[in-house]
Amino acid sequence: MKSISLGIIANTGKPAVTEVLPPFLSWLKSKNISFVVADDLQQIIDISDYASVDLKSVAADVDFVLSFGGDGTFLRTAYIIQPFKVPIIGVNLGAFGYLAEVKIDQLNKRINDLLNDRYVIQKRIMLEATSGADKQAKVLFGLNDIIIEKGDFPRTIRLETSIDDEYLNTFNADGLIVSTPTGSTGYSLSVGGPILEPELNAMIISPINPHMLANRPLVVSDKRVVSIITLSEAGDFQVIADGQRVIKLKSGDSISIKRASFYTNLVLFGDSTFYKLLRNKLQWRDQLFDIDDSIGETQKR
Repeated sequence: MKSISLGIIANTGKPAVTEVLPPFLSWLKSKNISFVVADDLQQIIDISDYASVDLKSVAADVDFVLSFGGDGTFLRTAYIIQPFKVPIIGVNLGAFGYLAEVKIDQLNKRINDLLNDRYVIQKRIMLEATSGADKQAKVLFGLNDIIIEKGDFPRTIRLETSIDDEYLNTFNADGLIVSTPTGSTGYSLSVGGPILEPELNAMIISPINPHMLANRPLVVSDKRVVSIITLSEAGDFQVIADGQRVIKLKSGDSISIKRASFYTNLVLFGDSTFYKLLRNKLQWRDQLFDIDDSIGETQKR
């Protein structure tokens, strides 16, 4: 059994944190497992008996980071710790959880799995969105997606889109989503985008409520650069990374989106697979049917 060190980040806005974290931290201490907690947790629980550091430094000297919350918390954690490239374990305190998939009742078992090398690390690509140049450039990073959208403007906007400087299409829509495979089960899926295996090296371009039915999602290589010029009668629009970080741009500004130079490292355990997760989260089931020819209806057995 090896020794490990953990960093602890949690969504302080979730009431479940106050119930889950204190006994878990006490358990870690009883097992002599080294850990450090983000100091913003002092707002909601007593962390005086534990080592604590500034949130941005949690991953500086640890082997793994535990992110307590939901997928939004995981995405925030990925952004905060990306300079350290430390693998993340998502602990689900919500209802869904594609990324934060470890359940509370599995938590101690998963720590034992870490101690006994019963895990794999999966690399997930991230996106980098840039508008402007040199010192004036505005940059966003996203693990799930980069979204260009109209904001509060009631009418559609026009998104002149090119790939590697070759014109593709001008989408007349509410916005455009450029998604990673990780984000393919998020907002992109809700607008009709495909589900991709998370380790694929690709990007999905999905228009949001396009004016023309022919405007469909497109999958491109992660080696491409997607460039977008947005024209809005409102005079401005917004670019959003992972539903959390926003930059405001003016109509006529351009933004380029490409694969970032770094990965997010996600910890997975042996009995957890992408397909099992899909079945559970999307409630796919094996169903048997009988055909009643007399009434011409399909009845579930």
